[in-house]
Amino acid sequence: MKIQRFLWCLVIIFCACAVWSYAEKNSPIIGESESVYTLEAANQDIRGLAFDDVSKDGPMLYVLDGSGKIFVYEVQGNSKELTFLRVLELPAGDNVEPIESPRGLAFVLENGQPVLYFLNWIKKTGEVISHLWRYNVISQKYTIQDISLFVFKIGDRETLDLSYSNGKLLISFDASGYLEQNVRIKRGIVQLGWDQAYDGKLEFIKHLPDSGQKPSRGLAHMELEGTRYFWGTVGSDFIYSADDLTGRGLFHFKIPGSEKNNNSYWGLTFGDNSLWVSESAAGPDRIHRVNVTRNLNESYEGPRILRHLVMTINTVPEKDHSDPGKVYHYYSRPYDYEVLNNQGIWPKSEKLIDVSNVPNGTLKKFTYDPADDKTSRQYMGVAEYASAPAMSYSSQYEIDLWTNPYRKYVYPHRVNLNTEALAEMSYLADDPELFNLKDTDTYDSFIIRVNTYIEEQYGVPADMDNPYWVVRNVLEYVQDHYYYPSRPKRKPAAVDYDNQHYDANPGNLKIDLSRNPYDKSQIIACSGTSVMLTGIMRYLGFPARWLGTGTEKGPSLWDENGNGLLDEDETAPVSSGHRYTQVWLGSNYGWICFDATPTRPPFMDYDPLPPMQPQWRFMNRAAAGHLKDKRIVFNVGSGLFRPLYRDFEFDERLAVNNNCGGDQRYNLQGRFDNPGLWKLSRQRISVKNLCFIKDVSLSGSKDKTSITWTLKGEWDKDPEAQLSVFLQQLNPDNKLENITILADRIAYDAGSVEVDLTPYNGTQYRICIRKVGDAETGGQSVIFSLEI
Repeated sequence: MKIQRFLWCLVIIFCACAVWSYAEKNSPIIGESESVYTLEAANQDIRGLAFDDVSKDGPMLYVLDGSGKIFVYEVQGNSKELTFLRVLELPAGDNVEPIESPRGLAFVLENGQPVLYFLNWIKKTGEVISHLWRYNVISQKYTIQDISLFVFKIGDRETLDLSYSNGKLLISFDASGYLEQNVRIKRGIVQLGWDQAYDGKLEFIKHLPDSGQKPSRGLAHMELEGTRYFWGTVGSDFIYSADDLTGRGLFHFKIPGSEKNNNSYWGLTFGDNSLWVSESAAGPDRIHRVNVTRNLNESYEGPRILRHLVMTINTVPEKDHSDPGKVYHYYSRPYDYEVLNNQGIWPKSEKLIDVSNVPNGTLKKFTYDPADDKTSRQYMGVAEYASAPAMSYSSQYEIDLWTNPYRKYVYPHRVNLNTEALAEMSYLADDPELFNLKDTDTYDSFIIRVNTYIEEQYGVPADMDNPYWVVRNVLEYVQDHYYYPSRPKRKPAAVDYDNQHYDANPGNLKIDLSRNPYDKSQIIACSGTSVMLTGIMRYLGFPARWLGTGTEKGPSLWDENGNGLLDEDETAPVSSGHRYTQVWLGSNYGWICFDATPTRPPFMDYDPLPPMQPQWRFMNRAAAGHLKDKRIVFNVGSGLFRPLYRDFEFDERLAVNNNCGGDQRYNLQGRFDNPGLWKLSRQRISVKNLCFIKDVSLSGSKDKTSITWTLKGEWDKDPEAQLSVFLQQLNPDNKLENITILADRIAYDAGSVEVDLTPYNGTQYRICIRKVGDAETGGQSVIFSLEI
């Protein structure tokens, strides 16, 4: 009997663990909705949100409506349901300034009394007034403060939302009117103090930056594991997390419902361990409960984009020679899912071909482990040609692969210094040709400049202990002090060939470019920033490496028929490469991408000092996944790897294109025993589509139109693929544009769907079916009419 009970206990424990594991795996990651609630019928114009999870009556959600009423909802226990409780009528009358345009809402418990703060924006002829209200829910007493007065540093700019924390108010406003970019990117949020111990005296504390992209229409404070953050929005499109002390943006995700052109977005609040987000709707509005505190190590992985990759190398001798030496064509196989999570391959589709079809060519495969890291093993192919005769050689590499949108969400306080997973790896090693970490004077002086700059920008000492903030500080300094080269304007990366200072390395000479005041020599491309950033982090004791990548180029280079689809007879070129850095952020996050590559100057004018960059750029360059969709990662770099090293050969034309050599490439490279006897190799990378939709047709009545299609290609490689059905119409410019989505997220092999076309009337319509997450995969119907 005891044995049976013991066995039953094991079964129960096993089942409980399985259920817990399944729930965790399938529960929302950061930025995803946990629940969606439809509000009361009269609650149709959300202008602000606030949460009470501190009073004895909580948890409650307060919703400010455009009508000037505040709707109160109870959040019921474990069910997480919203129950409507009551409506609060705000003060009105002859002695009260009319509430013309309410927006923003914040809840705080002051001396045991529930208090609400909100804004009233009044725009009159020749006058703009922003009022801040403090309203006691119990006593119904209120205080009104005019925050458009000069002392509060907002002026006539439109105020949008507010949040309250520890006696301080954050108020967002439309800062787009600042004429100076370096002023604009430092503002957008104002911090005010309204401490009741000082009889309600309101005082300006400081400005904080918003995203620098669009004004923030929502603000919320959050404390997570003892660290404070605030949330803001990028207009009506994105929600972002920021450091509470400085306003430095950390990461962002789409606002739920924003894909429906929710331009009237207002309000944001945090409570009950979730972010509460509004969504405008026809009739009563909706509220999303969004996860921001659970599954903190999980990343976002979007739909797969399937392609067939083709890489070619061609080498040509400088002139005839009796013994030109061997020629090598090296190819890097793209990494698989287990290494980088943003892509995958089908090794059985791999081909390495000698296109020259010569008797002295052999094909080989080999591997190497960057930094002795077997988990990031690189699989390589080489076409090797014997030493004679001197002639052109061509080879080709092919493989099927997929990529997907990939993002990480890093809270800096969760970063740690745990490097157990990197035991016996050499991601701290020096490389004299790339980093030269022995040049302590150059590295030390650069770090001093970074420290000084960050403290000047944010008013706090630079954190040089947490690896996230260390690399972030360096990244911001580089973005704000360096420019990117311009080939059309013949402005190449800074070099000094006599001292073996090439386009991409060594890192110590790249960082030394900013030792003196800006003199137009601080020009650096992605190869240089990746080496530079890796070297700095290693110098400070933080493991770092880089990734070599390529990205499919846009339709303007391959869309011959203008349908926006990568058809069977079309081939898309892939960029020759982009390189950026990965830094080890400890046991919670592992390897995280950072890209310090700077911008080109406006109008290609390299004379002025580079302007400061907004938080939006930093959020998309720091700890943001693989930064760009359709990015193929070919190479993990740690030190100099000769098979991908491009031997130096000066050429005036190539020098302008940062293409003289002296650096390590990303994915493919031709090399020679005698480089001086051969021209630099020519490489090409391209992709073709693997999946197509054919025979899109319509039948049936207008109110029950059946749309059918057939499939062609290798759809079985993406069994979770879904489709969207768009209705398009020819516009006055003779271009087809999307009118609406008739059906969304249909199984790719459904073969048909029924839609209602009665709301539409006219001519020149077309049905376009696209793969969700890959708008270049799909098919189209013929143009038809919907006239009655």
